Amino acid sequence: MNNKNKIHSRFFMMILVFLVFVLASFPAQASDKNGQKAVVFLLDVSGSMKTNDPNRYAIDSIAQLIYTLPTNYDVGFAAYSSELSALQGFLGNSQRSRIMEAAQAVEYSGYSNPGAGLNEAVMMLKNSNAEEKDIILLSDGEILMEDEETTSQSEEIYQKAVLEAAENKIRIHVIGLGEEMEDTGNSIFQAAKKTGGGVYYSPQALDIQGSIDSITEEELHIKQTTAAIVDVGDETENVKIDMPFAHAGTVRVLLTSGSPIGSLKTNFTAENARQIGGERYSLIEVNNPKGDQFDMSFEGTPESQVRITLIPEYHVLAKADVSYKDSVPKEEGALFYDREAEVTYSFYDAENESLRLWTEEYFNHSKMSVTVNGKREEKTLEAGGITVTEKVTGDDTKHVSFACEAFPANVLDIEGVEVSLKGPDLLPVEEPEPPPYELYGAVVLGVLFLILIILLLFRRKTPRTGFAPKEPDRPVSGNSSYVGRLNIYITRTKSGYDISPLAYDLFRLPANRVVSIAEILENCGIKEHFLGAENIYLSSGQGRSIILTNQSDCCIMKSGEILMKKKSYQLFTESKVDITFEDEISELTFQYKDLKPSEMY
Repeated sequence: MNNKNKIHSRFFMMILVFLVFVLASFPAQASDKNGQKAVVFLLDVSGSMKTNDPNRYAIDSIAQLIYTLPTNYDVGFAAYSSELSALQGFLGNSQRSRIMEAAQAVEYSGYSNPGAGLNEAVMMLKNSNAEEKDIILLSDGEILMEDEETTSQSEEIYQKAVLEAAENKIRIHVIGLGEEMEDTGNSIFQAAKKTGGGVYYSPQALDIQGSIDSITEEELHIKQTTAAIVDVGDETENVKIDMPFAHAGTVRVLLTSGSPIGSLKTNFTAENARQIGGERYSLIEVNNPKGDQFDMSFEGTPESQVRITLIPEYHVLAKADVSYKDSVPKEEGALFYDREAEVTYSFYDAENESLRLWTEEYFNHSKMSVTVNGKREEKTLEAGGITVTEKVTGDDTKHVSFACEAFPANVLDIEGVEVSLKGPDLLPVEEPEPPPYELYGAVVLGVLFLILIILLLFRRKTPRTGFAPKEPDRPVSGNSSYVGRLNIYITRTKSGYDISPLAYDLFRLPANRVVSIAEILENCGIKEHFLGAENIYLSSGQGRSIILTNQSDCCIMKSGEILMKKKSYQLFTESKVDITFEDEISELTFQYKDLKPSEMY
C-alpha cells in the first residue's frame, strides 16, 4: 500500500471513530437520581484475542455482567485495538441489549492501545452524575503498538487516564486473560492498584465467567443467589426453582453456560416480564413476581453445565409501630413512671404501601444496619421486622435510616422514618399522711360502736325466720388460653384522686383462672375500693375472647348496651366496657386488646 493510500486509510479511520463517538453520545447520560451508579465495560479486541478467546467467550461475559446489574446502574461499553474500535454511551436498564449489539459487532484485530480505550472510558464517567463509578477492563496483554514511539505514547495516555480516574474516584477493575497476564504486577494491572479496584486473572477464556462473578459480588456488591446448577444431558431439561423473592420489584433470572443454550421456555406468575437471549446466556427479567415457584425448560450441550442465578431488587418504605410498658420506679421521690418503648420497624413496597416485604422464612436472621439519630447498630430481621427496645425519659423524635450492605437482596433505595416517642406519665399523688397514733384508739372505738348500732338495727328489722343473703356464685372457668391485655382507665373515684392509665396482662393468667375486677385493680396496685367490683368476673373464652359475668348491682355498658345482672357476655378484641360502681360515683372504662406473640414479654 502506497503512502497516499495509507493517509486516506488513516483519515477514514479517524472519521469513523469520530462518528462512533458522536453517535454514542446521543443516548441518555447517566441519571442523577439518588443511588444511581455507572459502569463502563472496556474490552481489548486486539488480534491476540483470536488466540486467547477463539470462541468469543468475552462477549458473553459482557452480557453476564450487564444483565446482572440492578436497575439503578447505567452501563457503557468501549473496545480498543490499534485505536478506539467501539464506543457506546450510557444506557439504562431497558436498553442494555444495544450494548450487546455493539459488543457482538467488534472483531479481534490490530495492535493493543489501552491508552485510547481507558481515556474514553474515564471521560464518560467524569461526565456522569452517578454516585459510584467503575470501569471493568478485560485485556490479554500489555500495551503493544506498531513501533516503540506509538507504544510509549499509548503508555503515557494510559497512565494519565489512571491518575485522572483516581482523582475522580473512579475504580478500575482489571481481568487479565491468558499467559501474558499471569504477572499481575504489569502496567495494565497497575490501574486497579492505583484506583482501589480489583485484580483478577483468568488463565483461559472460560474462566472469565468466574472473574465476572467475583467482581459483581466483591467489588460492586451485587446480591445474587445461585438457584441451580444443571448438568445438561441429551434431553430437554425441566427445572423448578423456588422463588423466595415473590414480592420483589424486579427479579432477574440469568442462565449462563460455557456452551450454547436454546429452546428456553418459562412458566411463572408476574405482572410482566421480558426475555433476552444470547448464544451462551439467557435472561428473564420479571417485574413484580407473584408466585413462589419458577418453572423452565431448555436445551443445552450434553455434558455441559448451566448456572441459574436469581438477582432480586427492591424499592422499600419503612414504617414504625410503638408500644409502651410503664412500671413504678424503685427510687424514692420519683415523679414519673419508668417507661420502655418497644419500636417495631416493618418494611413495605414503595409503590404498594400495603404490601409487606421480607416475611418469608428465607429472610429470617438477615442483617441490616439501623441508624438512630446518628448512632448506627447492626440488627437482625425476624418475621419481616426489626424490634428495638429503649428507655424513654421524655417526649422525643428519632430520625431512623437503614442500610442493607449485608442484606441478601439488592435494596436500591429504602426510605427512612421518623419515630415520635411520648414521655412517661406522672405518678399518682401521694396519699395524705396518716393521723397520729393517739387518734387510732378513739377511731377504733368509734367504729366498733357504730358497727354495734348497725347490727342491732339490722337484727330488729330482719324477721327471725329469714336467711342470710347468699354470696354470688363465681362463674365456671373457661378452657381456652388468655391471649390479650386490658387497658384500664379510672375516670372517677370516690376519693377524688387521679389514677394514671393501667395495663393488665391477661395472657399471664392460667386458662382456668376466673378473676374479678377487684382482684385486677388490686394486682395493679390500686388501694381504693370500688363497690361491686368484687362481683364482676372475667374468664377465658373461645376464639381469643373473654367472658364477662355480672353478679353486681353496678351499671355496666358495652356499645350502648346495658349488661344485665346474672348474665354472661362474650367480649372480643377492641371491645370497650364502661362501669359505674354501686356507690354511683366511681367510674371505670376498660378495653380488651389482642397482642402479637412478640408483644407477650
